Amino acid sequence: MKSHKTKYGTVVGPHPRTAKAGFDMLLAGGNAVDAAVAAAFTEGVVEPSQNGIAGYGGCVLIYSKKTQNVVAIDYNSAAPGAASADMFTIEEAPDVPAGYRVPGRVNIHGPLSIGVPGVVAGLCLTLDKFGTLPLADVLKPAINSARYGFAPNASNRGGIAGNAERWKKEFPETARVFLKDGKPPKKGEVLTNPDLAKTLEAVAEGGHTAFYEGKIAETIATHIQKLGGCLTVDDLKNYRAFIAEPYQIQYRDYSVYTSPLGAGGLTTLQMLRLVEKFDVASMSTIERFHLFAEAMKVCWYERLSRFGDPNFVDIDITRELSDSFTEELSEKLNAGLEKPQPGEVVYHEPMYCTSHISTADAEGNMVSLTQTHGGGFGSMVTVPGTGLLFGHGVGRFDPRPGLANSIAPMKRPLHNMGPCLATVNGKPFATYGIPGGRTIPNNQLNISVGLMDLQSTAQAAVDAPRFHCDGAEPIQVESRAGAEVIEGLEKLGHDITRDGNIGGPGHVIRVWNDGSYQDGGTDPRGEGKVISR
Repeated sequence: MKSHKTKYGTVVGPHPRTAKAGFDMLLAGGNAVDAAVAAAFTEGVVEPSQNGIAGYGGCVLIYSKKTQNVVAIDYNSAAPGAASADMFTIEEAPDVPAGYRVPGRVNIHGPLSIGVPGVVAGLCLTLDKFGTLPLADVLKPAINSARYGFAPNASNRGGIAGNAERWKKEFPETARVFLKDGKPPKKGEVLTNPDLAKTLEAVAEGGHTAFYEGKIAETIATHIQKLGGCLTVDDLKNYRAFIAEPYQIQYRDYSVYTSPLGAGGLTTLQMLRLVEKFDVASMSTIERFHLFAEAMKVCWYERLSRFGDPNFVDIDITRELSDSFTEELSEKLNAGLEKPQPGEVVYHEPMYCTSHISTADAEGNMVSLTQTHGGGFGSMVTVPGTGLLFGHGVGRFDPRPGLANSIAPMKRPLHNMGPCLATVNGKPFATYGIPGGRTIPNNQLNISVGLMDLQSTAQAAVDAPRFHCDGAEPIQVESRAGAEVIEGLEKLGHDITRDGNIGGPGHVIRVWNDGSYQDGGTDPRGEGKVISR
């Protein structure tokens, strides 16, 4: 296995600035948490399509080598107090998979799509409880990137170019911030966001309170209400990120942890429980993808029809991961393996844009952190004077009333982020995660099996061909899987769509010898970076 003895640790992130910000904290004597928080704040500046300081939220897992314990921090968005289950018009639309639409997609873009942003609260809580460095030091790389500029990568340049004309018409402040003289930035051109630098400096001085109360909060609420949204100063003031128990299963010799609902990791754990009884390591890629396809159909139906904010939906997590319920799901899995069925579309809104960061320090502490705007550039609303582009937390709810993930005041939406940590005999093994909307839980299954069943290196785990189904065929398979795999799946009865890239960029760190030896991997589908020393 590829690995090396580390003096400081490893940081893997989707942008070189992100990874450097985190590693600088390790060089300054910080731990894996300091590194992850610095990287996440910087990521919120340099990849505005994927996430931001006013992104709707995220989730963190932290493994402590000293206590051999894993904790989760949830900073998912909450719906405004004035939100309601019937706040959006629903019209029949037989031309789309789910059979309905919201006119103008105002639940996705614009002021009504904005929930309470959780990123600042979540990152500040994470640092305060588990970090070692001052917030002002951890925020310096993000502040410098905003003030002095950064060069957007290909993904963000493409997103800016694709939205430029719309922004000029509908979101002029967003156009002003992200276009250079009215044009999208070219490769190598630098973008600055001085207003965002000032906002970050206020947070560096006053902590999360400077964001959620006072002048910044008033500016945010006033502008969003002026545009027709319903976010208020009280919504911001009353928001809290919180520490939670992660969900956990034993998968073969490994303990696998993920963030609690509304995150997507429960679905990954359920799929792992289903495939555990099979000798996955000895399967061909065709056999493995066939198994995965049917496990995905079974578990995605459960997810989209029953899951929601546990404070609003009656759900017993112990039962969801129990032997008895796994057996119930296995009956459906076995039927699908014998004769694949088309499956069913429950809710169709496949948005893709998120960032994942993995860190590990020389002591063997590990962090797995995922945060997001939602879809590309979130709500597309930027508040003048703050530099803040807002995520669309309300857009993550099902806009139809009467369902587990329907909108309600202060309810937190179901989302797909699903960072994972794995240990073996209580000792660190891996931290891993990936962006990509609904592809996240499925790709986390693929990475988990790669690391634990196939004993892949970190790089091989993210290099591996991917596969996606969220309840109904056709199934997406990356072309890199090869014609033999695709044709083999078709012979088994699957309807296949070839795809260039499914999800990504994922980031993985594997560790050995109690954490002193480490191996990082960054996804070839992105432009990320591994820094390890």
